[in-house]
Amino acid sequence: MKKSTSIAEMQKFHFGTRIICTDGDYGFLTYVVCDPNTCRLTQIGVKQGRLFGKLVRLPYDTVVDATGEGVTLNITRAELVAVGNAPVSGASLDSKSIVENAASPGRGSLSLIAVYPRSGEIAYIVAHNLHPNQAVLLREEYIETVATGIITVNISASALQELPPYRSDSELQREVESILFDITSLHIDLKGINIRVLDSVLYLDGNISSSLRSEIAQDQAMGVTGLLEIKNNLVSDDHLAGDLAMAYGNDPRTRDLPIGVYPRLGVVRLGGAVHTPQQKAAAEEIARNFPGVRSVLNELLVNPNTDVIHVMAPAEGGEAEDKVPGKYVRHTK
Repeated sequence: MKKSTSIAEMQKFHFGTRIICTDGDYGFLTYVVCDPNTCRLTQIGVKQGRLFGKLVRLPYDTVVDATGEGVTLNITRAELVAVGNAPVSGASLDSKSIVENAASPGRGSLSLIAVYPRSGEIAYIVAHNLHPNQAVLLREEYIETVATGIITVNISASALQELPPYRSDSELQREVESILFDITSLHIDLKGINIRVLDSVLYLDGNISSSLRSEIAQDQAMGVTGLLEIKNNLVSDDHLAGDLAMAYGNDPRTRDLPIGVYPRLGVVRLGGAVHTPQQKAAAEEIARNFPGVRSVLNELLVNPNTDVIHVMAPAEGGEAEDKVPGKYVRHTK
């Protein structure tokens, strides 16, 4: 599971982040408890308020997800309050815990613990000031021991020096946006792209005009120091047109209707002619429910007397005509 688990899928526990129950927010994450023998999380500590609120200890299996935006649980707020505090079994770690290097002089403070989902085994930690005046990410292979209030790592001074700094999401976001804006060919596409950095993972969502530009955006962002992973979920217009056309071919309501599909940053225009209003409505329904489609302009013409439905509508709209009577000719103007 370790090799196949991406950093985006890992659960990241930031001390002080909000707790999200199935029916709303409840308190903040104060600490985690880890089994020192297996380095697996067993419990989390939740406090109702910042100062004098009730402190509740929950088993790790109540956690659905954990990111810089909060820890999501599979229980309600009432169920959380009713949980009895079982004795702490393991090493308690919080924002005051120390990260100590056994291989060279140096101490830092713990700011983040990331674990593999389901198993809860530590994947990496982030320590401040282990390397002077910066934060660094230390993967599981560097972790030697875990005890209450302290994690001991073993990394040589030279290897520590070579580690890139762990940068804030806001700083990474600004740099990615700046780099992508500098690419002139992407200026038109940027209005369809949602750029978000969370826990040092870049998420590119939304629509882009071509798969080539999607690759260009990803390649440029890869040069940003501190990004741990890029999740490129951009839907390109060329792929969207082909995939939606295939969906029409597979649906019995539109299978024999060669409908023209013309996306522009996810806004899909449907051109051509159909026999019935029901076919026109079905074509629009399929497009509206298709992944990556933001909106639909249904310009399909309804003509029940049409003997031949033209193979391809012109890109600018309107009804197309076969260039040779009785023969299908694919064309766009």
